[in-house]
Amino acid sequence: MAATAPSGSLTAPISSGPAVPPRPPKGTRWGGRAKGTPNKVNQTIREAIQMAFEQAGGVEYLVRLAQEDPKTFVPLLIKTLPPEPRVPQENGLNIHIDLT
Repeated sequence: MAATAPSGSLTAPISSGPAVPPRPPKGTRWGGRAKGTPNKVNQTIREAIQMAFEQAGGVEYLVRLAQEDPKTFVPLLIKTLPPEPRVPQENGLNIHIDLT
């Protein structure tokens, strides 16, 4: 507990240490990188991959890869597709979307 000067004195209360700012409400971001700021290492790797893709032939390289090595191409293609929609079943209705 902070000690105070005798009653009637014109001095300020005696502090026991530096003031600690109050914590923001739970769930509030504070400190660290601003939201949406890309990680510099990830950005560097993406740029390097983009440069390698362009040097390998770009779209023409992907076409050649699809024709000559579909086992390598198909996983790349799958990673670019949106996930299969999850539709809840109601009244026995079953919806299946086949992308092949």
